[in-house]
Amino acid sequence: MNPDPDNELRAYFKAQRSADHEEVPVWNPRLLELPRKTGAVSWITLIGLPATAIAVMAIGLLLFSFPSSQARLSEALPVLLDAPAEPLFVGLESSSFSSPSDFLLPSHLSIQLP
Repeated sequence: MNPDPDNELRAYFKAQRSADHEEVPVWNPRLLELPRKTGAVSWITLIGLPATAIAVMAIGLLLFSFPSSQARLSEALPVLLDAPAEPLFVGLESSSFSSPSDFLLPSHLSIQLP
């Protein structure tokens, strides 16, 4: 009977697995914990955050406390519909108007729009 060809491969993987177990460091769950600071407060917390809050408040007060010297847009724009109604295109007469693309239509075709 023929020997199983996978036996050699299984032995190789078993030897490789045991070599890996010898090279890997021992599991230590304490290495996952972060070091904790006891009583040490950074200067950013003491100075930076309050200074930033004061600066933001000062800018907000400066922007909203002074009245705007410019007129409101709705008051500055002219009224659009107070003029009397006039023809939209004064210089164009409907009978003499020819479009630049009229040459594309056949001359025998005439389209009358209502």
